[in-house]
Amino acid sequence: MSSIQKQKNGRYRARYRDPNGRTRSATFDRLDDARRYLAGLGGDLLRGEYIDPEQARARFDGWAQAWWETTSGLRPSTRCSYRARLDRHVLPFFTGRRVGSIDYAAVELWLADRRKAGLGPKMLRECLSVLTLVLDFAVKSKALNQNPARGHEIKVRRRKVREGDGVLTMEQVHQLVAHVRDPYKPAVWLLVFAGLRPAELCGLRVRDVDFVRHTVSVRATLMPVHGYGDQPWRMVEGPPKTDSGDRTVPIPGWLCDDLAAMLVARGDSDRDSWLFQTRQRNPLHRDHFREHVVLPALRAAGLPETIRTYDLRHSHASLSIDLGANPLAVAQRMGHSDAAFTLRVYGHLFEGAQTRLSEQLDALREKTANSPAKGTVINLDARRDLTQTGHA
Repeated sequence: MSSIQKQKNGRYRARYRDPNGRTRSATFDRLDDARRYLAGLGGDLLRGEYIDPEQARARFDGWAQAWWETTSGLRPSTRCSYRARLDRHVLPFFTGRRVGSIDYAAVELWLADRRKAGLGPKMLRECLSVLTLVLDFAVKSKALNQNPARGHEIKVRRRKVREGDGVLTMEQVHQLVAHVRDPYKPAVWLLVFAGLRPAELCGLRVRDVDFVRHTVSVRATLMPVHGYGDQPWRMVEGPPKTDSGDRTVPIPGWLCDDLAAMLVARGDSDRDSWLFQTRQRNPLHRDHFREHVVLPALRAAGLPETIRTYDLRHSHASLSIDLGANPLAVAQRMGHSDAAFTLRVYGHLFEGAQTRLSEQLDALREKTANSPAKGTVINLDARRDLTQTGHA
């Protein structure tokens, strides 16, 4: 229901009801302008594209805070990442702007500003994702009819693990473990033999090791989360990164024996205890494990200090592929959501496996070249000739 009323000052007031039944109005100098406004508005209402003018005039920072309140159910580490990018890179540029005034060009100017500030493609894309989430919230709240943060191209080079790219051979793993201080040698072997993420290693409890079946079950992660807002720094236990990350991986019997010996030496029979602990009986801190255990061992072994704890997981994949494991088996062991992701990350290593497979097939051909033939060998060209002449 809409109407146009001429006011005493000669202007025209266009009135209508929004989808919530509230009366809205806009004033124009000319009657035709008021009629065109209501006609366009009627079309927007029919198409479900109506924009609430009050919502569109609201400031971006208000929308950002409203969106932030909806993220309370996310993982603490995810919220921490969102908050850091919002505070450092998004709010300083868009605070005070009416959300309805933000268009595609404004987002492009913001991206250019962040590039000048030194942000790399990966971080820039993460910041754009946060802006997109805020504006998606505004779109669904009828403050915008489309999201101006969508459609911007930021090329991020995906990291592909190649031979020698932070990947250790088994001989180098032996060198590394030889210099790892007790009681953490089994932890390094577990990273290599089970392909665990560092946060998954820290999240293991004694009950996750089956000492009879020789398996380790990944059920949780343990990550340090930096403080933000009113949230303090803390260690947060959560689920694996993906649904596929919840998995059970076979490990060697001797490694189970080493883990059992570690627990006996520690005098710990509680199945709910953290599998790996500090001297103060605190759970293992992912970053401290790298700094105080892995890095000193790399130095002592004469291995590159650039090797990350996470690279031991890559080493597991490389060694498995070298032994002939297929992409699906590697994906299952490492907790990837699908084998396609495994191929994107480790595709180059599988190319090497294909070469070795061809060499093995050729060796099999040579080995069987002088074997007695069984049955009759049919010449395909002769058979094709017979078929064409009707004598097949």
